[in-house]
Amino acid sequence: MQSLMLTSTVIDVLAVAALAWLVLRSGRQQDAALGVQRAALESLRADLAELVEDAERRTQSLASTLDAREERLRALLADLDRADGRRSGGTKRETAAAAKRPPRAPAVPAAGAEDVRDLANRLGVDPAEARLLRDLQVRVEPRRA
Repeated sequence: MQSLMLTSTVIDVLAVAALAWLVLRSGRQQDAALGVQRAALESLRADLAELVEDAERRTQSLASTLDAREERLRALLADLDRADGRRSGGTKRETAAAAKRPPRAPAVPAAGAEDVRDLANRLGVDPAEARLLRDLQVRVEPRRA
């Protein structure tokens, strides 16, 4: 009976030792996997920060480009208003009043690409600016009415 009890105890101790070894091994594997995941997360954070920085740079570049384009269109509208004032032969008082008013967009056709090319040739600007000018007038005219 004693040998049976001793054998049973040895088997139980071996089973407990095997279970302890499995628990420790799975803990180490989990720690290793967690380390890999943390490294991947840090890499993704760095990539995301780089993407956000790139997007901010592009946004600033686009904003400055659009500001320059807007200034050029405003100058073009101001030149057109001055040219309209000279053609109509207005008095100095009317010319001064026209200079104080916000610039008025010239009559721009709201038709297709051929009209935009024609407008671009008349105004001496590239077709993209003529299209922007046409779109601007289409948006501004309904508000004035």
